[in-house]
Amino acid sequence: MTKDSILLSLPEEVIENTLKFIPDDDSALLDISLVCKKLYRLSNSPLEWRTRCRRFRYWEPRHEYQKKVKHPLPAEVDWRSLFVERIYSYKRTTMLLNEIISSPVDRIKKFNKIADLGYDAKDCLAEHANASDDVEDVLARRWYAAAAIRYIHRRQAIIGWKKLASGEDISLEYALGCFELFILKTPEGDIDDISGILDELAARFKSETANFADMSTKAKALALCTYMNREGFRGASYESYRALKNAFIGISLRTDRTNLPLTATAIYCSLATRVGLAAYPCGFPYHVLAIVRNEDGNYIYLDPFRGEGNELPVQGLEHQLSELGVGATKDEFLRPSPTTDIVLRTSRNILESLRRAPGPPDIQQEAVEIDRHSALYAALTASALLGPRITLNVVQHMARRIQDEYSMDVQFFEEDIVPKLEDRNARELLLEMCGGLRAEDSAQRPISRRENLDENDVRYRVGTVFVHKRYPFQGVVFGWSRTCAPKEGEEWMQTMGVDTLSRGRHQPFYLALVMDGSVRYVAEENIVVSQTDPVESLRKLAGKYFKRYSRAERMFISNIRHEYPDD
Repeated sequence: MTKDSILLSLPEEVIENTLKFIPDDDSALLDISLVCKKLYRLSNSPLEWRTRCRRFRYWEPRHEYQKKVKHPLPAEVDWRSLFVERIYSYKRTTMLLNEIISSPVDRIKKFNKIADLGYDAKDCLAEHANASDDVEDVLARRWYAAAAIRYIHRRQAIIGWKKLASGEDISLEYALGCFELFILKTPEGDIDDISGILDELAARFKSETANFADMSTKAKALALCTYMNREGFRGASYESYRALKNAFIGISLRTDRTNLPLTATAIYCSLATRVGLAAYPCGFPYHVLAIVRNEDGNYIYLDPFRGEGNELPVQGLEHQLSELGVGATKDEFLRPSPTTDIVLRTSRNILESLRRAPGPPDIQQEAVEIDRHSALYAALTASALLGPRITLNVVQHMARRIQDEYSMDVQFFEEDIVPKLEDRNARELLLEMCGGLRAEDSAQRPISRRENLDENDVRYRVGTVFVHKRYPFQGVVFGWSRTCAPKEGEEWMQTMGVDTLSRGRHQPFYLALVMDGSVRYVAEENIVVSQTDPVESLRKLAGKYFKRYSRAERMFISNIRHEYPDD
């Protein structure tokens, strides 16, 4: 009896259980299905393919995955084709990520090809972003996979805000959740997760509220306000009011649930909508309120920020508006605000928080670490896409972020931001900058060799971990020049007082990645080789230039040998 006939002679349930051990990321199951009719039938069970599809967490909306999962007849869904498509996306994502890690050429194009796959690429990228420590290029793999996830998130946010700008009906939670997509550092916490938390809260409110179906609209609205208070939602204190985290709806839901009036109201309205209430934010000056439309069409005003569960009399609100000097136009502050206005108000809240210096650690302790550059970029992008007009100052700030951190966003910047500028000369300069980014991305990097250098001409190698002689920071060398040659030129050397150094400008200078994420240009005389392992923050950042860290050598292993082949 041949091996094939032995396999086919086994009971079908044994064969089916055996097939379950074939990994999802392999085409072996598809190959087995072509061996014979029996294996084709057993391996093409709709339930088997559905089980495999359910192992993927993230799906592009076009698949209508949740609708298919809930279908009562699995055989009526083409689960096999869906699985085949996901395996293709998985393999393509891995191939493109490997190319990005191995070569700096055309990274923008490759990131865009990954982002074109959208959420179908997230499961694969999440695996690479959590690569085990024994992977040869672990730091680079984690860093570039995470960068790709962040780019997919930003693209999703931009798509959402562009839909809103074009007049499409976008839910409040989605529009505000787009800010979250700019600051997330992991696959988790996106808009789907925000919606999931809101779904759970709304369901719990209905189940815990006795006789909910028989309650009046007003009673439901007030009960929901009280419920939020019971669930731990609190208005931020005076001392922590401008903490950056308070402006983000997802962070509020996931962490300590302190928030701004706008955030509290957005959460309230999102929950109210889920339980059948017609609820909207009201752009009252300095303090966003919630409006619920009653059975008779009149408005009920509430303040979820204070969470008292009491209706606010309209006469009192009108009096406040009069005190603020609002006369004939007061009605516009007492009606539902468009979602666009709430997004722009959130953008201003973020900018205001960023303008203020952080408070003492015990007052402004962030529940999660928020990258301030990412938050700034989010606020500027929202303002540029949804504001009545775009200013040169906003565009210049965005351009700096794209040059420094978000080069893969260049197409969005070219097509959606620059054309909005009225100044023709500014448009041309910015498009020239974009062209320069693309040209740099597609070009081979210049090579710096040591073959004509004496041993002590450039003492430190790429990958050297050091502490600064004068300032309290740790960094790692990722480039060098024989003498001081900053890209900013002579002006930078004068500003930094290079000629006052003991060895002046005629000594090696090193490009260094610092533990706070900044890049410094450091004179050789200020470098002291570290006698300890790099701090965790530096390890996480180092993947942009390095494969891994060697504890034996106390060095990062270079991933830029195409530029420094002798280091």
